[in-house]
Amino acid sequence: MDRSRIQGWATAIVVVCLLHANPSWAQPGNLEKAVHMLEQQSRTGKGEFVTYLTGAAAAYRWANTTVASDGTRAMYCPPQDLALDGRGYARIAVDEYKRAKGEYAKLPQYPLDVLSLALLRGLGQRFPCKLAEGETPSAAGAAAASFEVTSR
Repeated sequence: MDRSRIQGWATAIVVVCLLHANPSWAQPGNLEKAVHMLEQQSRTGKGEFVTYLTGAAAAYRWANTTVASDGTRAMYCPPQDLALDGRGYARIAVDEYKRAKGEYAKLPQYPLDVLSLALLRGLGQRFPCKLAEGETPSAAGAAAASFEVTSR
């Protein structure tokens, strides 16, 4: 299965989860509110935003496993003994959002879509994959950054 197909499946899972989302959440001012709620929920590890990101992380793990078994480059490479929970995923998403806040603020998607993208990119930043022999850093970075959110 090729990388674009895996990313398509991961995106489809996220989209299906959002079918019940309220359209008013896509308004730009709501992203900051969502980040604030996620920060609060990350302290306890409980809440709908933490649960949503935990589900997105599960989809990314499955996609990453499939990609790795196909011999193509993984999106991120966490240590084997790492056990992240909802709190950890929420922190990664919030930290990545804050790192590139201006870029994420320009996206017209629902806040949870944006935070899911921040989670994926944050996982790639926090757990980069080692370069294969002869591979260039630009090719490796492209693998983790290639996931894009399309406009509605």
